[in-house]
Amino acid sequence: MDVRGVDFSGSATPGQDVWLAEGRLDGDRLEVTRARPAAEAFDATAREPVLSALGETLRSRGTTGVDVSFGMPAALLPAAVDDWVGAVAWFRETFDGADADGMRETLKERARQQEGDGVEMKRRTDEAVRANSPYSFITHYQTLYGIRDLLAPAVADGAVSVPPMQPAGERNVVEIYPAGTLRRLETVDEGYKESTDEAAAARAEILTALEAAPDVDVDLAEPVRKRAVADDGGDALDSVVAAVAAARAAVRAFDPPTPFDPREGCIYV
Repeated sequence: MDVRGVDFSGSATPGQDVWLAEGRLDGDRLEVTRARPAAEAFDATAREPVLSALGETLRSRGTTGVDVSFGMPAALLPAAVDDWVGAVAWFRETFDGADADGMRETLKERARQQEGDGVEMKRRTDEAVRANSPYSFITHYQTLYGIRDLLAPAVADGAVSVPPMQPAGERNVVEIYPAGTLRRLETVDEGYKESTDEAAAARAEILTALEAAPDVDVDLAEPVRKRAVADDGGDALDSVVAAVAAARAAVRAFDPPTPFDPREGCIYV
């Protein structure tokens, strides 16, 4: 099975911010053979062509793990939305033509109408892996472009399967969260995205932890290892983590790793 990991970005020119790691899963052995930025993989830097090329990648056979929220907290969904596919369609329609800040304000206003404190609500799966709200200040750009422009078209076309909300198929797409995977592996999960010797050493330590991950036997090609250590932004490394998380999900037959609400999505770690 081909396996891919995507470190996603909602920036206007994500050619150097979106990274794609690629490999092959044979039984429980994952060989990660390549990691490269979108500009190199797709010969594109602007948002629209990068997302278009990435959308075609999702439609490829195998399993792709993407570091972006796949849904909204159930409390913010209309009462008529009773499954995840409907929630994605609602999001795409509701925020068609919206910008990220406008989307965030709309969702915050919906949250104010709910019981409880705070306007940055989390999904059940976010709580389980200590992830941010899908529309937090940190994540809202990623979420808008990730759901509306990348994921929703492929789901609407029936071109992909998204476990565990849908049965696995020949072309699977799963939500991952690198920090959650690193915590699950009990290794470094912060301080590795800096241009210091200490951060580079942390990146190398993370790669060692990935090679010792349970459920899957990880083999990193030497060029992948070198790029992941050298990239001080951590994007190359996060794409490799995404590929390992996707492989772990596939080896476990996409069994959900934590409790989740099927209307909201599920993070694999």
